[in-house]
Amino acid sequence: MSPLTNGNCRPDPVERLSPREKEILPLVAQGLDNRQIGKMLFISEKTAKNYITSIRKKLALANRTQIALYAIREGLIELPPKE
Repeated sequence: MSPLTNGNCRPDPVERLSPREKEILPLVAQGLDNRQIGKMLFISEKTAKNYITSIRKKLALANRTQIALYAIREGLIELPPKE
């Protein structure tokens, strides 16, 4: 939990995600599509899509691009080094 300026604590939004959603979030951020995620995790493309929809709702994000930006900002994925 991260403290607010008034001394209260707020839960980390990522903590609301299921273990599978936490596994899928960085894959979305890496640019994988639903089919690729499904193949990697042995789930259907539709199931991958459902997990991504759930992630977007739980984190109040509008699209996959926002998921990627969120993952980068929160340190959930590392960017490749600049050359």
